[in-house]
Amino acid sequence: LEFAVQMSCQGCADAVRAALDAAPDVKLLELRPQEQSVLVETTAAAERVRELLENSGCRAVLKGMGGSSE
Repeated sequence: LEFAVQMSCQGCADAVRAALDAAPDVKLLELRPQEQSVLVETTAAAERVRELLENSGCRAVLKGMGGSSE
């Protein structure tokens, strides 16, 4: 899943990382604060991941999703 996340500083990026690290079913693949982009691999619903991201204090919206090749 790829999310657009409003991260205005490194503190925001750190909060997003901490929020996702706390979820065992979410694997952070890429965190790009300059592009305001977060890429995760998960078995959880997209809405649950969005809620985790927003619990960090940043607004988030789903940009896209792809299937697994497995």
